[in-house]
Amino acid sequence: MNKLSAYLHVPFCRRKCAYCDFYSAPPADGAVSSYAKALAAQIRSSPQKGRALYTVYLGGGTPSLLSPDDFALISSALRETFDLSSCAEFTVECNPESVTPALVDCWLSHGVDRVSMGIQTFSDAALARLGRLHTAARAQEAYQELRRCGMKKVSLDLMAALPDQTISQLESDLDAMIALSPEHVSVYLLKIEPRSALGREGVAEADEDLQREMYLTTHRRLTAAGFEHYEISNFAKSGFRALHNSHYWQGGEYLAFGPNASGFVDGVRFRIPADTAAFCASNGQVTPIVEDVVDGEEAAREKILLGLRCSDGIPVSAVEPEKQSLLQPLCRAGLATLSNGRFALTAEGFLVSDAVISHLMPE
Repeated sequence: MNKLSAYLHVPFCRRKCAYCDFYSAPPADGAVSSYAKALAAQIRSSPQKGRALYTVYLGGGTPSLLSPDDFALISSALRETFDLSSCAEFTVECNPESVTPALVDCWLSHGVDRVSMGIQTFSDAALARLGRLHTAARAQEAYQELRRCGMKKVSLDLMAALPDQTISQLESDLDAMIALSPEHVSVYLLKIEPRSALGREGVAEADEDLQREMYLTTHRRLTAAGFEHYEISNFAKSGFRALHNSHYWQGGEYLAFGPNASGFVDGVRFRIPADTAAFCASNGQVTPIVEDVVDGEEAAREKILLGLRCSDGIPVSAVEPEKQSLLQPLCRAGLATLSNGRFALTAEGFLVSDAVISHLMPE
């Protein structure tokens, strides 16, 4: 039987960040606890009950808004419903302003072994521009609290190509990140979503040349510091790749719990309706929306689409024979490598991955 993971969504944030158009909202009084009960009920009613979970990921939103009691309720539902005895990774996302020792102790006691924290930048001015609630000092403090409590695996998020950001400022952020010595780093180029606050203000994205320079600067700085650039936006020290996200990129199956969470089981991609009020009113008993059925042809396309996100690449055999003549020119251009029957993109290639993938897709 295929490995099965689980993604749990927490659709609450104290305030939406200026760049964000994800499904989340500030919680009303008592809303988080009510939601935790509905989420636990949805978990317990899963048709996959009894199966072993390979990884668990609690994302959002801001999962660190869950109180220890709320988190314990959800974790208990997972353990009552699924076999977590061989779970390889249990990740919780958090924001610096909502991390507390009591909460981290709770996570650890319930088997959480990895935390992903959104820092975004170490510039207080840029944090304010992005609508973040924490300061650079608080980010540093929260990181140290995670370590003091005994969290062994920490991933930190950084953003690049921020409004008016310079290469020097990005390098300063990268140096501050490296100095903390996390096991994993994710770096995302800022995309201005039309429905976000920045989009509504008419803020423009950094030009392509600057984005390219920032991306390659990030690659050079982090790889020189001992991080492996193993996916378009992700860097890990040896042995610390994100197992849950890697499971996605390898085409693995995963369950979805909570409004707007997406899942993939038995070749079907589905999504939980994005309606928190209805989710809570029904005690989590909602009907998923089928979004796609991945048949043989679609599976071949996804193998290329997902595989070329990662430094491991894809077997040459995944590319149609009539398109394999395109591979060597990409290697000569420095956009890819071809070794031991596998084709993979370089950092330069990651920058144009959409174009490369579109050319290699089956007709």
